[in-house]
Amino acid sequence: MESTLLPAQVSSKYRTSCSTTNACGWQIVSASVPGAIHVRSGAPNQDALSWWSAEGERPLAVLCVADGHGGSEYTRSDIGARFAVEQTQMLLVSEVLPWILNDSALMDLARFKRHLDLDQRLPKELVKRWLASIYEHATDHPLPESRTSAQPDIPVERRYGSTLLAALLTPKLHLYIQLGDGDILTVSEEGEVTRPPSLADSRLIANYTTSLSSKNAWRFVRIHFQQIDRRPPALVMLATDGYANSFVDNTAFEHVAKDIYGTIRQDGSSAVASQLQGWLAETSEAGSGDDISVVIATDASRLR
Repeated sequence: MESTLLPAQVSSKYRTSCSTTNACGWQIVSASVPGAIHVRSGAPNQDALSWWSAEGERPLAVLCVADGHGGSEYTRSDIGARFAVEQTQMLLVSEVLPWILNDSALMDLARFKRHLDLDQRLPKELVKRWLASIYEHATDHPLPESRTSAQPDIPVERRYGSTLLAALLTPKLHLYIQLGDGDILTVSEEGEVTRPPSLADSRLIANYTTSLSSKNAWRFVRIHFQQIDRRPPALVMLATDGYANSFVDNTAFEHVAKDIYGTIRQDGSSAVASQLQGWLAETSEAGSGDDISVVIATDASRLR
């Protein structure tokens, strides 16, 4: 396949990111801002995001966002979030995508799903790569010992705890991944907002979330495999939970995705890119006070 690969856009504690590309069939806009509470306290942004895209006959995109937990136990969760998006993007682009682009494999979907093994193999590999990256980081940058009664020894992986959202978008299918809280929304060309089924997790109650640092974390990875029919999503949005938590309810939050799509249709992705970081900062200040990270992919063919 003839393609032009764009560099990943990664947001970490070292910088915020707000960018857009029209290089492929997917127009991608992203932004990550520290929460209003973190700005006042001087704490780093615990979120991270990345995306990858390619142009050609078959436009492709991979979107990832992660939310480090923060708090006294999760002293390196901003780093854990960064590793989460980096390792997930690498796995989806280097190993999952080649199988999706194999037309003969897609003709036999049962065989395709068996190869990916969405229930075990893919979740285990995702968590395995994240664990390997944080253990390597902890070896190169040893954690300080904490043996006081107030803060007993904490497992290494807990220090780096993070959630994860990811989407792999191709013309024939979409693959959505979720571990922990956060939101994946899709918007149709007519403006209907939906959520990929199979991602809901009954364990997410109040402020509790499952995590890459959870014991047997692979068991909590939720995956939705969606074949693209005659009405593919026109927009896909991934957002850390600081965004939805800034609204009175899910209906109000979902309306934001519809509004963003309407703005992109009317004024273009560049108009949203130029304002998104400010919108998110204002939303955090007036709402949750938490970090907010968003990646939005819009199907350019639906904008013509």
